[in-house]
Amino acid sequence: MTRKQLTAIIVDDEPLALEGLKLRLAKIPEITIIGEACDGDDAIQLCQELTPDVLFLDLQLPGLNGIEVVQALQSDTLPMIVFVSAYGEFALDAFELNAIDYVLKPANLGRLKKTVERIFERCAPENIDQEQAKEKYKLLKALGDSSGIAISELENWLGSDKPLPSAFCQELVIKNSDHEKLFLPVTDIRWIDAAGDYMCVHTDTDTHILRVTMKKLESQLDERVFKRIHKSTLVNINCIKSIKSLKNSESSLELGGDVHLKVSRNYSSAIQELIESKKL
Repeated sequence: MTRKQLTAIIVDDEPLALEGLKLRLAKIPEITIIGEACDGDDAIQLCQELTPDVLFLDLQLPGLNGIEVVQALQSDTLPMIVFVSAYGEFALDAFELNAIDYVLKPANLGRLKKTVERIFERCAPENIDQEQAKEKYKLLKALGDSSGIAISELENWLGSDKPLPSAFCQELVIKNSDHEKLFLPVTDIRWIDAAGDYMCVHTDTDTHILRVTMKKLESQLDERVFKRIHKSTLVNINCIKSIKSLKNSESSLELGGDVHLKVSRNYSSAIQELIESKKL
């Protein structure tokens, strides 16, 4: 099977080292050298202009060094990196930048052939798929850890055009006086207070009665949005207009429309955390 031709730029500030690398790479059929540079600035400019597949890069350069060259290149113009250096102590830094290889000078032909084999291994479709699968899992896991949503559910969402799912209830189903079921978005709720086994759910315009315990309702709502401020009251923190301190570590929340809710001392820490989070 014929391999694709790899284009390469070579960078070294020592003319003899640059010429030696060029001559050896010329003996590897899969590599075509399309540019040469002797400092970091020229290397960046060539990569942006020519977009090579591979950059053979010396570490010790005038101006920007090899590490800084890689850091300066934008991701869409970043080729595969092979560091070529007389110093082995920088290898760890190089591989942290996902370099393909780290070749010590003088680079002989056999060693460079092994580097090219490594490049083709990295380019193999199955390896690309594996890397993409790992990155996808890491992202989904991070999103799952922060949102509480199962990874399987996030995978299904990723393949659809639906909004991001939530681990929390997005609508409450409430029966009105005509025994019709209403679907009330939780974002419309300003506060909730308990009356025995019933919950009074307050919006800007209405108060809905829901038969459910406070404990169960609280577990269905996003705790980052709905905070308990009293044993019988939950408030949507996005609706709070102002906070007034009272005596005995208590406070009062103003929601607008002449609505004031008292925060009991047992739940004052939640409001204090909210204040701290909003400080500049």
